[in-house]
Parts: sequence; C-alpha cells; structure tokens
Amino acid sequence: MEELNYREIKVSLKASNIPLMLEAYRKLSGLIDYPMHIGVTEAGTVKSGTIKSAVGIGALLAEGIGDTVRVSLTGHPRHEVFVAFEILKAWGCASGEWN
Repeated sequence: MEELNYREIKVSLKASNIPLMLEAYRKLSGLIDYPMHIGVTEAGTVKSGTIKSAVGIGALLAEGIGDTVRVSLTGHPRHEVFVAFEILKAWGCASGEWN
C-alpha cells in the first residue's frame, strides 16, 4: 500500500490469547507509525470477555498503544459498546454515561 502512496491505513491484529495479542501489538508498534485498532478477538461471554478485554486493551492503553478499540463479546453488540465505553472511561478517554 505504501508503494502505491496510499497512507490511509489503520492496523488491527487479531488474537484471542492476551499474552500473544500484547506481544504482537508491542512489537508492531515499534515498527510502524500507523494508527492501531486494538482489541481481543472473540474475547468470550459478557462476563469473561469483559475481563479479557479490560486486561488486554487496558494494558496496551497504559503503554500508549491504540487509537481505536473493539470489544468482541458473545451476544448482543450493545454489550460490546458498553464495555468499550467503560474501558475508555476508566482511562479518562471518555466521560459521561452510556445508555
């Protein structure tokens, strides 16, 4: 894409294993200067997936890695948006209430 002078790139890596996901994002963030879309793929149910997403996404945000987030939970997408909002809110990246 760079050879075609296309620079509108956002990178997303996929892994459901948190240590693997963290390692991949950390390595790639040192090699490229494109925005990164972070998340844990197929994190799981609302309960377990919320924990996995908070740990994985939170760890990367603490290191300054990540420009957009995606929470992937089994069930209604409304839960994904709520969890993503709450993670960002905990980091001070979002304010207010989500309905």
